[in-house]
Amino acid sequence: MTVSTVLAVAAEGGSDGTLLGLAMVGGGLALGGGAIGAAIADGLVGSAMIQGVARQPEAAGRLNTTMFLIIGLAEGMYFINLAFMALFVFVTGAG
Repeated sequence: MTVSTVLAVAAEGGSDGTLLGLAMVGGGLALGGGAIGAAIADGLVGSAMIQGVARQPEAAGRLNTTMFLIIGLAEGMYFINLAFMALFVFVTGAG
């Protein structure tokens, strides 16, 4: 499903239930994809942190700071995705 599908249903005067249903499905897929992406990023960053500390224990402080910055960016992208999902569901579904 794409945004063009939702817009086509809205343009041809489809029922509000159909439009709301498509908006909910699209929002759910966007939210699920964002959560999976953030989880994969968190796992990869954590794995790299453990490998880096195992190789050079004295660099743990620098690696820890970098790890938290990267995890924050990955989670920030998820929250931006959450905001777009809410916009898509509530604005498209209300119209």
